[in-house]
Amino acid sequence: MKSRLNDVPILKTTPTCIEAMYYNRVRIALSRIDNPLRIELINLRGLDIVIDDDVWVCVDRTLNDLPIFAWTDFEHSARSNLFEPIACQLRFYHNHADLICGTVLDLINRNLEARFSRLQEQNKPSKISYLRIRKRHISKNT
Repeated sequence: MKSRLNDVPILKTTPTCIEAMYYNRVRIALSRIDNPLRIELINLRGLDIVIDDDVWVCVDRTLNDLPIFAWTDFEHSARSNLFEPIACQLRFYHNHADLICGTVLDLINRNLEARFSRLQEQNKPSKISYLRIRKRHISKNT
């Protein structure tokens, strides 16, 4: 995706930060769910966010994934703990992209929270299997 960003003219670039809560949740999702990760932005008709290790790109799927804006150049190494925001660059490819950046972060966060909840429920052992495991463990030791 990053190589495709170079083919589209950038209207404006600005330094920004992404809060640790958003950044950390995305990094966990990339390692546990999928990489790259594509999320449909439900309340923003026709928009998706495509996330990989290097860039987070909001695209218009109705226009052949034309970029709207992108967070790039994450400064991972400058962070000394998990609670600090991550500095990055925000590139705008559309005149009004700045109006939805905050909304997009919230939608990413909600989507990933729901996915993590579903994963946790799928991986949660039932009470019966937990009792069988525990019973076997106790009987081996006695």
